[in-house]
Amino acid sequence: MKRFFQILLLVCLFFQINLLHAKKAPDWVTNRPIDNEFYIGIGHASKIKGSNDHIEKATSDALKNLASEITVNIAGEVVSSMIEKSGILEEELKSKIRSTTEAELEDYELVEQWQDKKDYWMYYRLSKIKYKLARDEKIEKAISLALDQFSKAKKYEQNKEYDKALLLFLQSLKPIEKYIGETLKANYLGQSVYLNNEIYLSIQNLLSNIELKPITNNIEAKRNKSVKQPIKIKAIYFDSEEIPIPNLPIILSFKRGEGDLINSVNTNMNGIASSKISKITSSEKMQILSVELDISKLINQDSTLFVYQNILKTFPIPSTKIILNVSGLLIFVESEEINLGKELDVLQIEPKIKESFSAKGFSFTDEMSKADIYVTIKARSREGSEMYGMYSTFVDCTVSALEMNSGEEIYKNVFNNISGQGLSAEKAGIKAFGNVAGKISENMVPKIIQTAGQ
Repeated sequence: MKRFFQILLLVCLFFQINLLHAKKAPDWVTNRPIDNEFYIGIGHASKIKGSNDHIEKATSDALKNLASEITVNIAGEVVSSMIEKSGILEEELKSKIRSTTEAELEDYELVEQWQDKKDYWMYYRLSKIKYKLARDEKIEKAISLALDQFSKAKKYEQNKEYDKALLLFLQSLKPIEKYIGETLKANYLGQSVYLNNEIYLSIQNLLSNIELKPITNNIEAKRNKSVKQPIKIKAIYFDSEEIPIPNLPIILSFKRGEGDLINSVNTNMNGIASSKISKITSSEKMQILSVELDISKLINQDSTLFVYQNILKTFPIPSTKIILNVSGLLIFVESEEINLGKELDVLQIEPKIKESFSAKGFSFTDEMSKADIYVTIKARSREGSEMYGMYSTFVDCTVSALEMNSGEEIYKNVFNNISGQGLSAEKAGIKAFGNVAGKISENMVPKIIQTAGQ
């Protein structure tokens, strides 16, 4: 009897479960509700066996759906101009603003949830009146904070403290970046103004009057050496007079060429920023440094909002260029080449060595005092054997390279018994000198490039 009741209980449970799953879906699942008083969000997710992720996914989908009902406005000529200049699409901007709206949703309520064997549904709503009141309050707070910073920036600008003015102008954009598409009215000095437009135009005007001037230009430099002359730039505000601007962050980079450079500097109290190139690594003869105001240093680096980043791209960033005239290291070559006791009228080793160095960007000088590297070559030939009218001659050669600034010997090598063949001992000697030149080039040039950093 007990067994019978257990089976009966199981059968009842089975029918209850099937009745539950057979229950008809509520109307809001198939027909989206329309309500003038509420924003509606319907979310759906497919169930996965052994997982409850569908609940979170359906909730996220519902809130995203709710946020999409909230109208996004892009108002104002300045904002439209910003969109055009930054290259972003209006729909892209609206999409990003919707994402921000979704992240900040609050006071929404769960109306109902429903599920069957395969799917899970969530129904949320948000009072339009509550949303507007909360949003209006947030906008008012943002306007108040932005207006306070903007007012201080204007005072600094009037006092010709342009570094502080620029910093606060940029910071005054931050509180209202989430509402950049709105018409943000504020009372400034007794007048009603569109605050986002006023801030934007003030920054634009200030940046347009800032000029960066290179104090040093057409700088002489040598490849793989530090540039002795410092790179100096002056930042000025150009009005009826030139006013130096302190504390401006400046960023430098190679627009053409390459090297090791202090790329981030600030202007001092005289408006001058100074940088240094510790090494030129490119072989290009004319190289160009790009110098510009590093506006990113003046803003909150934690800001990752798409809108704010693209606003900054639209401003006229003060910039300038500096020319570097780059030459290779100067080499002075002294070569003593004696063939069978006689000095060669036409040297064989020196020209080939110079050719190899020239191909790597080195230059040559006839004045030892101007040289960066002093190369000495001492080569002598001696007779070898003769067989069937063909002569062999051997050359012994010592090569040394001295770094002139430090006095350090950066290369030294000996090449012995380098042979050459010819119809005479002298001609065989010429061949041997040529063979020595090839071996020196293969060995010495890479070593000096590595040691001297060419």
